[in-house]
Amino acid sequence: MIALRFGVADLARTRFVISPLDHLMAGSARSGVHQGSGSRSERWWRDVRRHVPHRAVRFLDVVNASPIGVPDFMVADLDDVRRQLTDELDALLAVPQQAVEEDVAMFGSGPELPAALARLREDGSRGLREVSDGAWALFRSCLAPDWPDIRRALEADIAARARTAARSGIGEMLDSLHPKAVWRDEGVLECTLGELEGSYELGGRGLELRPNYFVERSIGLLAGPDRQSLLLHPIATPTAGPAARTPAAAGLAAVLGPARARVLRTIARSACSTTELAQRLGVTPPSASAHAAALRTAGLIATRREGKQVRHTLTDVGHDLLLDNPPLLPPA
Repeated sequence: MIALRFGVADLARTRFVISPLDHLMAGSARSGVHQGSGSRSERWWRDVRRHVPHRAVRFLDVVNASPIGVPDFMVADLDDVRRQLTDELDALLAVPQQAVEEDVAMFGSGPELPAALARLREDGSRGLREVSDGAWALFRSCLAPDWPDIRRALEADIAARARTAARSGIGEMLDSLHPKAVWRDEGVLECTLGELEGSYELGGRGLELRPNYFVERSIGLLAGPDRQSLLLHPIATPTAGPAARTPAAAGLAAVLGPARARVLRTIARSACSTTELAQRLGVTPPSASAHAAALRTAGLIATRREGKQVRHTLTDVGHDLLLDNPPLLPPA
């Protein structure tokens, strides 16, 4: 059992953080306590794996190098609450070589050390660059189309927990995060993490709470005297999420791919130009244009020119298809 000890300043500085990099790692990890047959991460990975770019291989190798998790330096330590993936990858690129070597050493030495981590230790800054580039490529190709919906689900969960804290106190909110996290009246959060034991004073920095859409069965904890302590925890089960979607909805992603299914739903909400579509999806205009062209060829959208721009709208066929295929996540 790990005990996190809160002072008055820690209670005031405990906050929620949404981390794109955490989700990228949790969604693509093929082992660990948050995985399992039928889990949200398993279903998401099954939908997107055909779209994984070759550049992502090194990132995936590091994420899946060990069943016990990733090195601490892979978890961004930033002050920003509303961070972007670019912020987290910049922090990864700035990790000193000494920190890489120390964190990798926690996974063993010699033949016991996973090959992907040994290679990362030897490659230095070049290795971090390749891991960072791989993470960005994987996000753009696989997670970006779903990220707006996932983020809305995270924000809804945070809002609900904030109401609990306002109504019943932060201790009650912390106690409700997960059965393996128990709040004690003396200002201690006890976290059960296998056989791990320890006690940590938060030191006035508070606790960073990181809700994660892909983590369902347990919690993750990173605590220490030299960095921000954080707790990774599941969100409450969405009332109409991937676990409750119909076979037809799964079929839509299988036929179109998750990225183009997301493009179709985005255009259905309101007609938009290619630039606007790219902004809504968090992708480049050429990528948005390619997806739109594929949907137009399939007769699901229509495109007309308005001045110097083109505007995409849903066709009757596209509309009928979406009626039978509800979105993976409820709208905000």
